[in-house]
Amino acid sequence: MSRILITNDSFFDKDYNETFSYQEKYSFFGVNEGTSTLVAFYKDLLKPVVGDKVEETFRDFVLGKAQTEQIKVIFEQQIDETLFFIEPIGGRRYRSCTLVWKGKSYDMNLSLISPKSRMVEDFHRIVTIAEECLQQNKPMYLSID
Repeated sequence: MSRILITNDSFFDKDYNETFSYQEKYSFFGVNEGTSTLVAFYKDLLKPVVGDKVEETFRDFVLGKAQTEQIKVIFEQQIDETLFFIEPIGGRRYRSCTLVWKGKSYDMNLSLISPKSRMVEDFHRIVTIAEECLQQNKPMYLSID
């Protein structure tokens, strides 16, 4: 099984319980083949950043500032391209959120019947992690296994 983990702190060098005892400081995005068909899609998006390393197995690979900026730009572009396809929520009760992006609000249906909204939420999570790492001048971590 293949998975991708993007984090604001190293993960695999810590005890599992220790890592999650400070969850308010730990931000991550994860996707794996056991629950998603999008692992290859995310690998393709990450390939311009890490090259052929995207096909290797590694844990807690430290991304430099330039690589973090590149990830931020790639996923901001994905948000811009995908927001066009967001379905309106309508009157149904679904898990939802409001995303404010470039000064405009988007109501997003996060149920399983609205995969584009869920993708935008994931892209935004990655952008947020990248922004945090850049603002705090700390590395971003990438794991693929």
